[in-house]
Amino acid sequence: MFGTYFYNKNIRNIVILFGTVFNDIIVRRVDSSNVTQEEFRVPIAYGPSEKFLVRLREATDISKGKVGLTLPRMSFEFTSINYDPTRKLQTTKRHKKVNASDNTKLTTIYNPVPYNFDFTLSVMVKNSDDGTQILEQILPYFTPEYQVTMNEMSTMGIKRDIPIIFTGLSTEDSYEGDFLTRRALIHTLSFVVQGYLYGPTSDVGIIKEVDVNEYDNLASTRKVRNTDVKPDPTTADADDDYGYTTTQTDYY
Repeated sequence: MFGTYFYNKNIRNIVILFGTVFNDIIVRRVDSSNVTQEEFRVPIAYGPSEKFLVRLREATDISKGKVGLTLPRMSFEFTSINYDPTRKLQTTKRHKKVNASDNTKLTTIYNPVPYNFDFTLSVMVKNSDDGTQILEQILPYFTPEYQVTMNEMSTMGIKRDIPIIFTGLSTEDSYEGDFLTRRALIHTLSFVVQGYLYGPTSDVGIIKEVDVNEYDNLASTRKVRNTDVKPDPTTADADDDYGYTTTQTDYY
């Protein structure tokens, strides 16, 4: 219906941004003397926690190459998107940049539209201490928001600080089985990312002539003067100010 194909990867980049914030969480396991016995980075992947819990509960058989899902690990999911009228920008304002392939044109794009993106981050652990280590490496940064600089439109050179707002935490201990059932302690964190969506870009040529008509007043139809201004390039030097040729015609 709209007739113009464009894809700025705004939503994709926001999803990547959110996952990147949590991809460097470390868990350490120590002995009674507080000597580190094991240290590893917690893996994170996109997907609902239920997907990983199914894998966790599947029967394992090392002889057949089937290994259960290892814990701890994290997963995140983009759950919803809502328009945010409180962050609305001036609709008609444009961002401009010289066209990369033709320096006689400007590439322009209108102000973006503000949307709130809802995310959930699931922290799945077997030991409660692993879970508290992960939470304490995340929660202190959110007060309740954490700003991340995002390259929103690389083609236009637009960067923006994007707030990631922490909205809540819930904990679930799903262990109800026998000694053969693997335990999964799940912490679910909710976040809102205040992002933006951009429309299509368009190319605008340079102004080569200005033609101004002057009238007696706003209500008059009598033209009293015409002024025509044209650039007058004299050299191919990029720093040339060109100069201008002005033609003025008086009618009265």
